[in-house]
Formats: sequence, structure tokens, C-alpha cells
Amino acid sequence: MNNQPDIVFIIWERNADDRRAPRRIVQATVFGSANPCRNLLDRNDRFSRAQRCLLENGFVREFQEVFGNFGVSVFVRRS
Repeated sequence: MNNQPDIVFIIWERNADDRRAPRRIVQATVFGSANPCRNLLDRNDRFSRAQRCLLENGFVREFQEVFGNFGVSVFVRRS
């Protein structure tokens, strides 16, 4: 039995010239598994779609910090 949590770190950005533009993934790092959301974690994918998938599949957003047009979000799913 695997007791290690699944962890997903996402760095995202928003277009500084258009505040209505969707946040886009700059980089995502996965420790463990991000299934079934792995295919939504590529560079330039929409952050909102990835976040929704993770939350609907047992992940909890444990941390989020925003730095102007950039942000970092951490999602954790415990077994």
C-alpha cells in the first residue's frame, strides 16, 4: 500500500496586457500521479481546467501565492 501523497506544483501566468485573459500554465511538476488530469498540465494549458480536474479527482489546493501576473499553486491528494 502506497501511503505517499500525490503532489502537483503549478506555476501559472496571466497576460499582463489583458486582465480577462485566462491563466496559463508555465510549468507543472508532479510527484506521484496526477491521473486522470496529467494531460491538462502541459505548458500553455489553461490553469482553470487543470485546477478543476484536480479538485474533482480528490486533490486539495494546499497553497496558492500570487505575485502580480504570476502564481504558484500546490495540490495534494492523500491516499
